[in-house]
Amino acid sequence: MFEKLPLSAKKALAWSVHLFTATGAVWGFLTLLAIFDQNWRAAIVWMIVAMFVDGFDGMLARWFHVKEYAQQVDGALLDNIIDYLNYVVVAALILIKAPNLLPAGFTMIGAFSILLTSAYQFTQVDAKTDEQSFFFKGFPSVWNFLVIYMMLLGLNPWINLVLLPIFMALLEFGHFCSIQVSQNGWCGFLLFT
Repeated sequence: MFEKLPLSAKKALAWSVHLFTATGAVWGFLTLLAIFDQNWRAAIVWMIVAMFVDGFDGMLARWFHVKEYAQQVDGALLDNIIDYLNYVVVAALILIKAPNLLPAGFTMIGAFSILLTSAYQFTQVDAKTDEQSFFFKGFPSVWNFLVIYMMLLGLNPWINLVLLPIFMALLEFGHFCSIQVSQNGWCGFLLFT
C-alpha cells in the first residue's frame, strides 16, 4: 500500500516518523521534571511512554522507508540521542533523587558511572550486530529498568551498590549479545558468546 502513495505522502509519512522519534525527548524531559518533583508514579508513566515510542519508531522507519524519503535527518543518531536521555540520564538522576537507592555519599559515583559507561557503549561502532539480526553487543544501556527494579524491590542500598558495578563490568564490557526487544518481541534473552 505504501508503494502506491504519491511521493508527497511518502515523504510526509517518513518525516512523521522522525517527529514521532523526537517526541521521546519530550517524554524524557517530562520524566526529568517528575523526578525533580519526586513524583515517581508520573516519572514511571513518562518512562513507559518513552519506551513505547522507542519500541515502535524503528519499525515505522522501516515501513515508511525513512532512509529514502527523509534522508536529510539521521534517524539512528536521533534515536541514540533520545535513548541516552531516556535510558541513561533519567536513570542517573533517579539514583540521585530517589531516597535510599544507594548509600549516602555514593549516589553521584553511581550516577557518573552509569553516564560514563553508557557513553562508551553508545559510541561503539559495532554496538549492534547488523540490520537483520537486531542484536546488541553487550548491555544495551537500559539503566532505567535497573533503577526502577531497585525502587520497586526496596533492596538495601548497599546491595544495590554491589549490583551496580556488576552490571557495568559484566554487561557493559562483557562479550555477549542481547536481543533488541523492540525488534523481536523477546524480553530479557541473552546469548553469551
